[in-house]
Amino acid sequence: MQERLNEELALLRQRYPQLQYSPEQRWVCVPSYPLPKGWNREMTDTAFQVPIGYPGSPPYGVWTLAGLLFHGQQPDNYAPGDPQPPFGGVWWRFSWSSVDAWQPSAEIIAGSNLVTWVIGFADRFRDGK
Repeated sequence: MQERLNEELALLRQRYPQLQYSPEQRWVCVPSYPLPKGWNREMTDTAFQVPIGYPGSPPYGVWTLAGLLFHGQQPDNYAPGDPQPPFGGVWWRFSWSSVDAWQPSAEIIAGSNLVTWVIGFADRFRDGK
């Protein structure tokens, strides 16, 4: 499955060229992810861990640098994350999974993949609270 992961990371880098990947624990960082109005930042670095068993096991949670607020309030299901991503800084985790059913396909772009996962972060950030 390492070959598939490499292909998906390459697709993700096409959309997010500044992407960082830490292969030791399979962490991905997407810097400067845009946030909709209502947040105390216009963008934030995001991170997630690719689980063992991927793509059969989907990623879970999205980490951001600590201190993210929505309309001045701490959002729901947002707390210090453990483990911490290896990208420096203090990270908090949104306990979150995509609203779409996770359905990977043998043909990467035909089903759920890391690109659809990261694009889905926008759903969580639009939800706010």
